[in-house]
Order: sequence, then C-alpha cells, then structure tokens
Amino acid sequence: MAGNATDYLEPLVLQHTLGIAAMPMPPGLYVGLCTTAPNDATRGTEVSGGGYTRLAATFAMSAGYATNDSTLEWPAATSPWGNIGWAEIWDAQTAGNRLYWLPLVDPADMVTPVTKSVATGDIMRFPAGDLRISCD
Repeated sequence: MAGNATDYLEPLVLQHTLGIAAMPMPPGLYVGLCTTAPNDATRGTEVSGGGYTRLAATFAMSAGYATNDSTLEWPAATSPWGNIGWAEIWDAQTAGNRLYWLPLVDPADMVTPVTKSVATGDIMRFPAGDLRISCD
C-alpha cells in the first residue's frame, strides 16, 4: 500500500523543508480503518463500534518509503465492521489530525485494490512492512 499525504500535512511539510516554520513531531501515530475512500482533503468513513479502535503504530524507513515496523493486529470484531478498503494515519487515538491515507492493495503486486469484509469474530492484521507511506 502506498500512502498519500493529506491537505492538513502538505503545507506543514512545505513550510518545514523550506525553512519557513518548524514542524513538530506528532505526539503519537495511530492507524484507522475505513469503509469508504478517503482522499487528500476528505477522511474516509472510519469503522466504529464492534470493539474497534485506532491502533498505535511506529514506522521505519525502507527503500525510500516508511513502513510499519511491527505487526498491527486489531482485537476480534465484536460485531461486523463492514468492508475495509482503506487505512488512515492519525496523530491521536481519537479525533486528532489525519496525516496520511492509503488504499488496501494486494501484497503480491502492491497495486491491485482489495477490500476485507470484517465479520463478528474476524481479526484485521497488517504484518510488519505492509503499510507503505511515501511522499509521491
């Protein structure tokens, strides 16, 4: 999955890299799951209920992009979460600022979009390295 920077993040990076204003480190990073497509300006419809919460995540650089450096695994859904097709990276576990969004893709080719239907009892998991964030 390749990620995209949000409209919130893009001017902060621009100001920081051009020496206009420093960009603070986020207090934490959290991965959220969505059932509708986000874009740079608009968040997707995030899963709610059924035992869902955003998961804390850490990232490391690898071959020009950042990846999750450990497996992310949500607890078993206590009710259906719907069809998950996108993830978002936030700077808070609830509310906060959305930094990146990315479609779920087939790990075999990293291009073909996929969705995962999460029913009661299912576990959503991203192995280390599956979330790929770049500044394209």
